[in-house]
Amino acid sequence: MIELTLREIPNFPPPWSYVCAQRPEDRRGRLAARQAFVSLKLCFTRAAAEARGSASEELRRLVRQACEPIELWLLRAPLLAALPDDIDQVEQHRLAIEQALRQVYPGRQGQA
Repeated sequence: MIELTLREIPNFPPPWSYVCAQRPEDRRGRLAARQAFVSLKLCFTRAAAEARGSASEELRRLVRQACEPIELWLLRAPLLAALPDDIDQVEQHRLAIEQALRQVYPGRQGQA
């Protein structure tokens, strides 16, 4: 009979247990960062839904697959360029994306 301690069991403790063991302020910071990312991704998703042209489907796919803010930040210029000039929401999408990027990267200066 093999005797194992809990530390010798693979994947123990489970990843969620680390979240519970951390300080509350660290957890709040991670939650705030996650909320800012979700807000950013929603802005990009809304703008991508309006995109036109040959690259529009690819942009939508890339936005859906993005897991990090930097991935969305890199897509901002092609996404804004793919928005048609004839819709009124282009400026609204641009401003929403810039505001969401400022939440994710608070120290960032200048425009997106």
